[in-house]
Amino acid sequence: MSEKRVNNSIFLMYLVSENYMKSHNLSSVEFSQLDDRFAILHYIAECPDIFDNMTAEEMVKEIDEYVTV
Repeated sequence: MSEKRVNNSIFLMYLVSENYMKSHNLSSVEFSQLDDRFAILHYIAECPDIFDNMTAEEMVKEIDEYVTV
C-alpha cells in the first residue's frame, strides 16, 4: 500500500469516527468500545474508497448500516 493511500485511510478513519461520535453524542471511550465490538476502524481502512466522496451524514449512515448488519 502506498504512503498516500495509508495517509488517506488514516485521515478517513479520523474523519468518520469524529462525525460518528458527534452524530451520536458518543465519547471517544464509547466509540472505542463500539469499535472493539464491530471493528469500525478496520472496516474504514479496508475500503477507504467508499468514504472518499461521502458527506458527513453519509459516512454516519454507512457506519450505522455496518454496525447493524
